[in-house]
Amino acid sequence: MQAKKTVAFFSVLLLLSTLTYSVDASSDATMSFSGGGVTVYLTYPEEARPNSTITHNITITAIATTTLQNFTTVIKASVNSSWVEIFSAQDTFSKDLPHSYNLTVPLPQEANGTLQCFIFVDTSSIDDLSTTLYTTLVSEPTFSEMQVLYYEMLANYTSLQEDYEARLDEYDILLANYSSLLANYSALISEHNQLITDYNNKVSTYETLFDEYEELSVDYNNLYADYRSEITKSGNLQADYNELNSTRYSLQTSYDTLQAVYDALNETYTNLQGEFNVSEGLVNSSRIVMVIFIIVLVALIVFIVYIKRKKEDPYLVIRKETVSMKSDEET
Repeated sequence: MQAKKTVAFFSVLLLLSTLTYSVDASSDATMSFSGGGVTVYLTYPEEARPNSTITHNITITAIATTTLQNFTTVIKASVNSSWVEIFSAQDTFSKDLPHSYNLTVPLPQEANGTLQCFIFVDTSSIDDLSTTLYTTLVSEPTFSEMQVLYYEMLANYTSLQEDYEARLDEYDILLANYSSLLANYSALISEHNQLITDYNNKVSTYETLFDEYEELSVDYNNLYADYRSEITKSGNLQADYNELNSTRYSLQTSYDTLQAVYDALNETYTNLQGEFNVSEGLVNSSRIVMVIFIIVLVALIVFIVYIKRKKEDPYLVIRKETVSMKSDEET
């Protein structure tokens, strides 16, 4: 635990020193040169760090009305003990004075030492006004700067120590909370894994049920199509049944009517049959009487013939008479 506290303290200290080291606390300086009533002012930062960007402000003024015809500047830096051009600019457009230029100068990583600035000015009143100036000092932090930073860090140490103790107490509380949360996290991870397993099982079951559902859905669609077909057939059969039932009712009515007629005719037939039987008895009696009469008549005729033949031997005069016989209808 003590080792963690020490490491945390020096980490905070190192971070603070880095932040303090990155601050460039340098002021600006101004230099000038003149000639023929023309003055050139150069403002630049006194110090700068390598691999940074600085600004050189150049202002050209004149006592009388003068036109600037040419302005040229070249800035060099000492890189590995050699002068290297890091910036150059030229303006050949005519413009009235005073006039200012803001030059943004990038510094290379290997730059070390004072920058060298060459300035050339050509106006309508003078020719070839130029000079070389040494401007910004480019270097790493010096011992005096480090000593100032050290005292600043020492002054902030007490405050940082108090903050550290407070943060340490918070750390202990957070550590206890972390342990509790870690236990809860482990339990939740176990529950999560169990839920994942249950979920996978349910997904597998769902896929199986879904496949069965698809098969049942296909069967249902087929059965539903058959059902609709049977419904159509049933509708047609129902229509035929209704038509046949209507025909049956009509035939039943006709049958009932015919039955009534038949019953009436049967009754009439029965009555006629009785009358016919009575008439047939009378006719049979008449026929018997007629037969008897015919037999008697035939016997009579035979008898007469017999008698007539029997009396032919003697000579007899018999008066011939005409005998008329009644017909059977008259009898």
